Amino acid sequence: MLEECFGEGPFIFRLNDTGSGPLLLTQVCLERGWKEFNPLNNDQWNLWWKTSGFPISHHRTLYAWQYINHIPKGSAICRKDNLARYLKCMRKVYGSIYDFSPAGYNLPLEYTKLAAECSRSRPISVKEAVGDERHFDDKPVWICKPVSQSQGRGIFLFRKLSELTYDSNTIVQRYIERPLLIGGYKFDLRLYVCIPSYHPLTIYLYREGITRFGTDKFSLNDLRNPFRHLTNSSINKLGPGYGEMKERVGSGCKWTLRRLRRYFLQAGLSDWLLWQRISVLVILTVLSNATQVPQTVNCFEFFGFDVLIDNTLRPWLLEVNLGPALGNDCDVDTLVKKPMLHDMFDLLGFPLHNTGLSVFDIWKDNPTDNEENENLSDVKCHIKETTKASVLQAANKWRRKQRKLSATLRVNSSSRRKNRVLSASKCDECRRKRRWGNGRDWNSAPCSEGGWIRIWPMKTAENDTNNNNYYNCNGNVSVKHMVAEVIKFSRLAKEIVKKHPNVSECQRNEYLLQGMEMSGDIWLPPV
Repeated sequence: MLEECFGEGPFIFRLNDTGSGPLLLTQVCLERGWKEFNPLNNDQWNLWWKTSGFPISHHRTLYAWQYINHIPKGSAICRKDNLARYLKCMRKVYGSIYDFSPAGYNLPLEYTKLAAECSRSRPISVKEAVGDERHFDDKPVWICKPVSQSQGRGIFLFRKLSELTYDSNTIVQRYIERPLLIGGYKFDLRLYVCIPSYHPLTIYLYREGITRFGTDKFSLNDLRNPFRHLTNSSINKLGPGYGEMKERVGSGCKWTLRRLRRYFLQAGLSDWLLWQRISVLVILTVLSNATQVPQTVNCFEFFGFDVLIDNTLRPWLLEVNLGPALGNDCDVDTLVKKPMLHDMFDLLGFPLHNTGLSVFDIWKDNPTDNEENENLSDVKCHIKETTKASVLQAANKWRRKQRKLSATLRVNSSSRRKNRVLSASKCDECRRKRRWGNGRDWNSAPCSEGGWIRIWPMKTAENDTNNNNYYNCNGNVSVKHMVAEVIKFSRLAKEIVKKHPNVSECQRNEYLLQGMEMSGDIWLPPV
C-alpha cells in the first residue's frame, strides 16, 4: 500500500528552502520514520513544508506522490488588512452573524473614516474638556497593528488620534476593553485549524490548544506596557513577570485548553455555548474568501486562529496566522503541538514507517489520575503520561487503516511517478471524482482523526440531501447556502442552552446533532 501511494523507499520531508525549520516539526517527522531532504543526494521529496507560501508554479507541477502545506490564495485571510476587508464585506451581506471581529480601519486608505469615528467620542463642550478629568478616560481605546509584521512587533495602543503614527500599511481596530481575566491577567486562545480541501470545503479544528497569558496584570491606565495587553508568548517570555508565581496563573504564560476548561468548571462558568460560537467563528472566517481559492489537490492549509474571550464569554477573532509557531518553549508546547502534528499527518494520510527504534510514544487523549486532581494554581506544566508501543505495531496499524480506506486504489507506482496531477475541471462530476494521490477523497472526509474534529461539512455527502446547494453549476463554493447552515447551527445552539440550562454537555451535543441532522462529532476541548 505504501509503495503504491508514495513509491519505493522512505517518505522524504523538506523544510523551507534552506532545510531548516521548527525543531518540534523535525522531531515529529523523524519519529514517523521519514527521511530529511538532502539536495546533494538528488532526493525526490514527498512533503515540502514552508513557513511562507508557494508560487503557483509549484502547485501546477506536483506529482501524485508530492504534497505541500499551502493552498493557492488560501492564506489571504492571514493578512490583517485582507481579513478586515473580507469580514466587513461579509457583515454587510449576511448581517450580525459576522459580528465577531472588532471594528477596524485599513490605513492609510480609511484614515478619514477613522478620524470621523474618533471625533464622535470627543467632549461636546469646551467646559467638559477643561473641567472634567474623566473625559479622556471615556475615550475608546484603539489598537494599531502593522500589516507586514508578526509576533506582536509594532503593535501599540492609543486613545487620541494624535498619538497614532505609522509608516506602512496598518490596521486600526477597537480594543476589547473588558476581556475575561484570570487572576487579573489577560489571555487569549491559540486554536489550530487544518483545511485539506476547499473543493469540497473541509475544515478540521483541533480539540486541544494553547491559552496564552500576559505576564503583567491588565489595566487600562497603562497602555504602553505590552505585558499587560499583548498575549504573544514571543513577547511575554521576555517580560519580568514570566518566571514569577502569578495569581491563579502560576509561572510562565501558557495553559492548555484542558486546564482552562477546568478553571471554568471550578469558577462555575458554563462554557458549552462559547465553544460552539468559536466553531462558528472559524467556519465563517474561512468562508469569507473561499470563493477565491482555486481547485487543487495534494495541498493543505494549517492555520493558527487567535481568539479573545470578553467578560460576557463572547469570542472575538483577533487574527489568523499562516505559520503558527511550532516552537518548544515549555512543556505545554510539547504536550499540545507534538500529538497535534502526528494526528494531522494521520488525517492527511501520510505514512508511518518502522523507524527501527525500540519504542514509539503514542500520546493518549484521556487524562490521567494525576491530571484529574491537578491544582490549577500549580507552577509547572503537567505532561500526560505516554504509553509505549512498538513502532512495528504502530506502522502495521496505520497500513491496515490505509488499506481499508483506499481499497479501490490499485495503481502501479511507476505510472504514478510519470503522471502529473491533472488540473482541476469545472465539471461538477469531475470535481466529485478528484482525489489526492494517496487516495484521500474529501467528499467523504472522516468525522475525526485523533484530536482533529471535522466542523465543516456538518453532514457528509451521503447523508446530506442538500449537498449540491453548497456548490454552483461550475462546482464552485456557494457561500450563501453555507452561511445559512451556520446560522441555523448557531441559533439552535443558543436555543438548546436556553431550553436546557441544567443538562450535561453530552446531552446538549445529542440535541445539537439531532436538530442539525449532523453526522460526526461536536467540537469541544477536552476536560
